[in-house]
Amino acid sequence: MRGINEPPVKVWLVWSNEHDAWWKPQRCGYHHDVWQAGRYSETEAAEICRRAAYGWRNGSLPPEVMVSAPENDQDKFSTDDLRYMPERMATRAAEATREAIAKRRAEQVSEVSQ
Repeated sequence: MRGINEPPVKVWLVWSNEHDAWWKPQRCGYHHDVWQAGRYSETEAAEICRRAAYGWRNGSLPPEVMVSAPENDQDKFSTDDLRYMPERMATRAAEATREAIAKRRAEQVSEVSQ
């Protein structure tokens, strides 16, 4: 049982740039509806993305990226937030993609300079 002062457990979605959709539960396919997407622990989502990165070619988008699930911020939701959640989640997926690309570039620069 979690203590009252412990932060809530965060759940993650996995966005597939390759399939332009969210991973479904239990890693079984893809869905365009964010509410039908699978919810994963941070460890599991990171593992999915790490495995997919083996096929990531320079100059292309990362195959998969982790995105914080919308319910992680549910205490801040308004009616408009729910109405526009698909668009907001698409923005989060695009941001996660940009961050993954920037991280990879930094890692490559670091490897070259060593």
